[in-house]
Amino acid sequence: MAVDLTPTEGMASAAKRGLRLHEEGKSGDGLKPETVARAGRLSRREQMNEDWVREMNAWFARHESDRRPGWDDAGKETPGFVAWLLWGGDAGQSFAARKVAELDREGDRSNAMEGIIEKRDMPFEADDELVIETRADGRPVIKGYAVVYNRLSVDLGGFRERIMPGAFDGVLNRQRGRSDLVSYYNHNPDILLGRESSGTLEVFSDDKGVGYIVTPPATRADIVELISRRDVKGSSFTFSVDKGGEAFVTDEGGRAIREVRAATIYELGPVVQPAYPSTTAAVAMRSFQAWLAEQVTPESMPHSASGPDVFKASMRLRAARLRSFMRGKAR
Repeated sequence: MAVDLTPTEGMASAAKRGLRLHEEGKSGDGLKPETVARAGRLSRREQMNEDWVREMNAWFARHESDRRPGWDDAGKETPGFVAWLLWGGDAGQSFAARKVAELDREGDRSNAMEGIIEKRDMPFEADDELVIETRADGRPVIKGYAVVYNRLSVDLGGFRERIMPGAFDGVLNRQRGRSDLVSYYNHNPDILLGRESSGTLEVFSDDKGVGYIVTPPATRADIVELISRRDVKGSSFTFSVDKGGEAFVTDEGGRAIREVRAATIYELGPVVQPAYPSTTAAVAMRSFQAWLAEQVTPESMPHSASGPDVFKASMRLRAARLRSFMRGKAR
């Protein structure tokens, strides 16, 4: 990665002060141990990763309104101010905003060269577990759904996601008989269960979602047994969103939902322990942040704002919208 994510001296200094105040008992009761651990890493200027930087940027946006006169008065520091320091202070806020912009530019260049690939895991519900069927020739096949339409994901960082009915139909219909989708076990390309070109994988779309029927090799009898015993708890799929194939909407409570309406699927298969939150949602997060930015329009700003005031009003509105979608996350 070309973007340097080494914390600055200012961030390290702020984190050290925050840790001292935390030791003095001024951080309150709601502080996560992870926040303290990360502050220790910041104080040592340890290399950050992209997820951490993006989370930092979102945290500062949510907590911008916590800043108030006197919150940093010596001897009277508020828990909000201590948390602000533990996240890197003012230096961390500017660093995170700058680095997210750099990461987005870097991501745009990478995506242009490599394509935008996303991966999701889907935990089974009672009516969509995998089943083992036996064909006339005695061979077992694995049958189930990798995608269930209209099912909301868990929170992916301020928004949820749902795959809309027919999202993959366009590409499946165009590629029928010519594509070469594959089925892996546990995301592992070394554990190939089947592929379309060899006739050992069939992928279909119906009213419920995108399903698959795969004929595993005899050497994968252990996987067949694990599925029969219900030790396998989900399916996964790898995809990319087509141009113009996504949209963000809000539900009745004002929470953001990413709707995937047109996409291309590449790979699917069973997974032992689905982990939707930890799968690759960075591409979706960039789309979400871009959508949030679009919600701030000149019409939504005070009519009296101009020049620097417009920028400040824009940032306040963006922070307010982030807080409204990400409220409830612990500091």
